[in-house]
Order: sequence, then C-alpha cells, then structure tokens
Amino acid sequence: MQTVLRYLLMLRHIPKQPQKIDVNTLRERLSEQGVDVSVRTIQRNLIELSEIFPLTTDERNKPFGWSLMSDVAIAPLLPGIMLERVTQQNGADATKDDIVQTVQLELRCDAELKSHFESFPLNETQRLKTNGESILLTVEVAHTDKLLAWLLSYGARIEVLEPEVLRQQVAEQVTIMRRYYEVD
Repeated sequence: MQTVLRYLLMLRHIPKQPQKIDVNTLRERLSEQGVDVSVRTIQRNLIELSEIFPLTTDERNKPFGWSLMSDVAIAPLLPGIMLERVTQQNGADATKDDIVQTVQLELRCDAELKSHFESFPLNETQRLKTNGESILLTVEVAHTDKLLAWLLSYGARIEVLEPEVLRQQVAEQVTIMRRYYEVD
C-alpha cells in the first residue's frame, strides 16, 4: 500500500511539459510529506510509472527532468481518491438509464492549489481567477457521486460556492463526519 501511495504522490508532483522536475526535487517534496526514499528508488519508480502513464524525461541536461506529456489530459490523482472522469460531461459512473446533470461548479480554493489546477485542469471549461488569498475555480462538470467524493477529499482546502445543492450535500457530509469525531 505504501508503494501505491508513493506512486500517487509522485504523480501529483510531476508537472506537464514544458515544466519538469528532477529526481532530487521530487525526493524533497516526498520527504516533506513523510515519504523517505532513496533517489535510486524514485528513479526506478519513475521508469515503472512511465510504462503506464504518459511520462517523459528530458535528458538534454543534468539533472534530468521528468514531466507529463502536455497533450494528454491526466486528472488530479490526490488527495484521497482518483478523480476518474468527474470532468466528463457524459457521466461515466452513471448507468445507461441515468440522466446525469451538468452543473457550473464554482469553488474557492487555497492559493497553494493554483499551480496544481494549472498543471491538471479538470477540463477545457476550467477558469481560474486569483481572489486575494484564495483562487476562484469555475468549471462545467457532471454532477455525480464521484464529484462529491472528490470535493470532500480536499477537506478544508476547497469551499463549494455553487451550485447551492452541491454546497448543501458537502455540508451534510461534513456534519455527519463531525459526529464521528466529536470529542467530549
């Protein structure tokens, strides 16, 4: 399980081309998140990941830089769960008889998430705007259970502003979760 988590954390830190990250910087970022592994392990892991994901390495200069191919849409992989097709307008997690509603999602996000959403846009309708100490993200997405789970995975780093029905769903889930963790 730790290997899978390390892979997901690594993918989270690998930017899209033309940006790149070297192995030592990747090791530092993993270490900041409590994952202590050798440079050689990271190198092996990147090679393994490149067999599955569209990773590329720039070997023109040392240290070599790793990046995701720019023409491939990769959904954000962390925190919590993979955002599988939340951004698809056809509602991939719906059955053939379900009608999936598309909503205009508006989020207030921690400013630190800006580079993450710039590197991994949810889809072509995504818009980011700096709003003081936070960012405002707007995007058109399918309103599914996966969307709700994805939003909850960001915890206090994201606030749903619109649509109101989704904001209420998040609030209900937070209320239920709070009951589990109340300390007397």
